[in-house]
Amino acid sequence: MVRNKMKRSVAFMTAAALTLGLCSCHERVIAANDERIEISFSWWGGDERNERTLNGLKGFTEETGVTVRPRYAEFSGFKSKMDTQIFSGTEADVMQLNYDWLYQYSKDGEEFYDLTQLEDIDLSTYPETSLNCGRIDGKLQAIPYGFNALTFVYNKTLLDSYGLSVPETWEELFEDAAVLRRDGVYLLSLTEKFFWMTACAYLEQTTGHHVFDEKGKLALTNEDMRIMLDFSNRLVEEKVTALGSEYDRREFTMLRMAGAVSWTSDPGYFETAAADLKMELEIGPYLTTDAYKEYGWYEKPTGLYAIRSDTEQPKAAGKLLNYLINSADMAACVGMTKGVPISRAAEEALEAHGMLEGVEYKANRMMMTEPRLKAMSPSMENSQLIEIYADALNDVYYNRHITVPTAADRAWEKMMGVEL
Repeated sequence: MVRNKMKRSVAFMTAAALTLGLCSCHERVIAANDERIEISFSWWGGDERNERTLNGLKGFTEETGVTVRPRYAEFSGFKSKMDTQIFSGTEADVMQLNYDWLYQYSKDGEEFYDLTQLEDIDLSTYPETSLNCGRIDGKLQAIPYGFNALTFVYNKTLLDSYGLSVPETWEELFEDAAVLRRDGVYLLSLTEKFFWMTACAYLEQTTGHHVFDEKGKLALTNEDMRIMLDFSNRLVEEKVTALGSEYDRREFTMLRMAGAVSWTSDPGYFETAAADLKMELEIGPYLTTDAYKEYGWYEKPTGLYAIRSDTEQPKAAGKLLNYLINSADMAACVGMTKGVPISRAAEEALEAHGMLEGVEYKANRMMMTEPRLKAMSPSMENSQLIEIYADALNDVYYNRHITVPTAADRAWEKMMGVEL
C-alpha cells in the first residue's frame, strides 16, 4: 500500500450548505434525532463543470441528509495535490482519479475500497467489461464515468475558405498545413501530452511496434524514439502546430489555428467558439498513415471514482458514488460537461432531457463505433514520460546544436529509468 493506514480520531467539521440552484431536486425532511453525516468529495474541472457538480451535490444532500464537503480545482496541479493527500492520509472519502493515477496509487489493489462490497452501488447499469479498467488484483478499486479518446476538431468554414478538406491521413495534414502557413495559420494545436500521444500513434502505425507491453512497461527502442521525435519535430518545423508549451486554445477564436486535438469529452469550448464566429465545426477522423501496420489509437476512462479504503463512512460514501454515476438528477445537472456516461441510467436521463447532442456526443459516437480503438495502457499518460518527451522536443527546437538523434537517445535513456 502507498502508506500505512491510520484511524481518524477527529470528526470532520460540518461544511457550509451548498446554495447554488441550477437543478431541481427532491427534498428530504431531516428529523431532529437524525445523525448528521459528513463526507468529502474531490474532483477537478473548469467553472461550468464545478458549478454543475456543486448543484448535483446539493440534490444528494437533500435526498439523503448526508452533507458533502467539496474539494475541487482546475486539472493543472491537481495531481500534485492528490500525491500530497494520498501520502499524508488526507484525501477525500470519495475522489475522482485519472486513469494512470489509479495504478500509481493502488498497485496492489489495496489503496481504495473494493466497490463490489458496497451494496448501495448499483453496477447493473454498467456493461461488465467497462469495469475492467478499475480492477486491480481482482478488486474493483474504481468505477469509470465515461470513456475518452483523442479527437481532432476543425473549423470547417475556415478550411473551406482555403479550398481544403478535413485531413484523413498524416500526409494530408502536412499538405493542408503548407497552404495555411502562408497566412500564419496553424492547422492544429497540441498540448505536450498530445504531442507524445500522437507520436506514439505514428510510431505504431509506421513500424507496428507497441509503445508499451502487456504489463504497461515501456517497450520502445532508442530507434523508435528517434522516429517519434523526428515526426513531432516535423509537425513543428512545417508549421502544422506550435510547440506544446505554447498551447493556447484561445488562438482558435482568433482564427490563428484551424483545428485542435482534444479529448472526446472536452471539445465543447471549440464548438462554442465556432458558434460565436458563425462558423461550422467538424470532427475529423483518427489520422493514420496510408498503409498502417497498427491503428495506433486508444481509448481510456474519462475519469474514475474511488473511495478511500479507511473511510469512516463507507455506506454514505457508497451512496454518493452511486449518485455520481447513476442518478438521473446528477446526470441532468452535469449534462455533457464530463462527456457521455457509461451508466445506462445516466445516459437515459441525458436523452430524456435532450442533452445527447453537440460535438461531444458526435465525438463520443465516433469513438464508440470505431472497432480499431484499443484499451489504453495507464502508463501512456505517465507525467514523467510526457515531460521527458516534451523536453527533448524543446531541446531540438531551441538548440540547433542538438539533433533529433541526440535528443531522442537522451530521452530514451531517461525514460528507461522511469518506474512504471
